[in-house]
Amino acid sequence: MGKRATAFLFALILILGAGCAAETREAVAAQAIAQTPTQTVTQTDGRQTPTVTRTPAIVVDPYQPYTHEMMVSDAHELAQMYPQYLQIDSIGSSVERRDLTLIKMGSGEKKLLLVGAHHAREYISSTYLMNTIDKYLYAAARGEEFGGYDIDALLSAVTVYIVPMINPDGVNLVINGIDSVIGSEVVKSMLMVKSDFAEWKANINGVDLNRQYPCFWEEKASDIREPASELFKGYSSASEPEVIALMALCENNEFAIAVSFHTKGEIIYWADSGSMGNIPSAQRVADAVAKVSGYANVSPSKEPEVYGAGFENWFRQEYSRPGLLVELTPGDGTSTPHDNALFDDIVWEDAKYIAAVLMQQALQREE
Repeated sequence: MGKRATAFLFALILILGAGCAAETREAVAAQAIAQTPTQTVTQTDGRQTPTVTRTPAIVVDPYQPYTHEMMVSDAHELAQMYPQYLQIDSIGSSVERRDLTLIKMGSGEKKLLLVGAHHAREYISSTYLMNTIDKYLYAAARGEEFGGYDIDALLSAVTVYIVPMINPDGVNLVINGIDSVIGSEVVKSMLMVKSDFAEWKANINGVDLNRQYPCFWEEKASDIREPASELFKGYSSASEPEVIALMALCENNEFAIAVSFHTKGEIIYWADSGSMGNIPSAQRVADAVAKVSGYANVSPSKEPEVYGAGFENWFRQEYSRPGLLVELTPGDGTSTPHDNALFDDIVWEDAKYIAAVLMQQALQREE
């Protein structure tokens, strides 16, 4: 065979070999795509779309100030990662039109409600709820228990409704400062109970959301009678969009238990004279949370001017079911936000099993 024929044959072999390699790579890629687990998800408009199920991974970074934008982004990433466990919804909008995100975790018949950040400077409660979702679903998707709790089994029996940040405008002010507020001049004109916007507690209308609910609202004591950084209960009960939205959520769902998370105290408010004796299971639920966290149950308040207008008080009065307020962190003698870098020590170490215990309690027969 001549040199020209040999060269031609060699070139032909290279071309054919490259074609076979390309076909092989395409075949391997096609096989990999075919083997990628998918799940058909029904959208709110009735369409069905295949969703790629991502490998479980830790999403939430709890060691930095947790903004509304971070929360929304993490929520949607978790929903994409765990479509079999998680749905994202909304209960409405805040004063500045931020979404009041609702996360539904699980598929069970019983319903449990968890709410964070009624008070702006207590945004670490939002971090706590999002970290709970993250860690629980990571374990459930891998077929692992979390601290001895079978999260997958619990979520097949209970649906946990989570509103991680009911006061996103206030949280934005605390973390990002007054220049980030849409109506900054109006906010600047409000009464400052504390000197620093980093200690702001109210919503952006200057109303303390946990003094807004129609449960002994008239009796609720307050020396603050105008919009302020904290303590102003509003000119009327349930005037704020955040409160209206959360009340509507409760009215449209039969929650077995509702819990609002706050900070500083490591205590549990679980009863008051307005509902005492009407909820036999309230003591049992409070004791279970106290046992798993080490937090102390507070003696039931007998004074409406003290306990009135709070979310948990309203929930107990309205539905005769257990409603708790859990103060997550140690008191430090200040009203400034905690350093999120300390999250594990001041929050997670004690509170990581609270949601699991609440799911168990939601499944207990009402007494």
